[in-house]
Amino acid sequence: MTEDETVHELQDATVWDSSGHRLGLVGEVHRDKDTGRPAWLTVALGLAETRERFVPLTGARMEGKDVYVAYDHDTVQDSPAVGGEPETGLSPEEEETLNRYYGL
Repeated sequence: MTEDETVHELQDATVWDSSGHRLGLVGEVHRDKDTGRPAWLTVALGLAETRERFVPLTGARMEGKDVYVAYDHDTVQDSPAVGGEPETGLSPEEEETLNRYYGL
């Protein structure tokens, strides 16, 4: 599977937490600046949610149209607020903040 196919599949996916609870739909997929591989996705945690949370793809798995991440709902919900526009991606500082938070 190519990286573009992976990104396309992720964009249509439903995100589930490590306990099997539905988090929401994938909003955006962000690539690693060095490798070009998908590294992060965003998800809004409910209909009234305005801020999308970044979740690392490290430890995630795809099953059909579902992506299961390695983190629980509370961890994702409490993640730091960072910008990360789709065109520009995450800044090095934002990525470091998220890496520290998620223990990567």
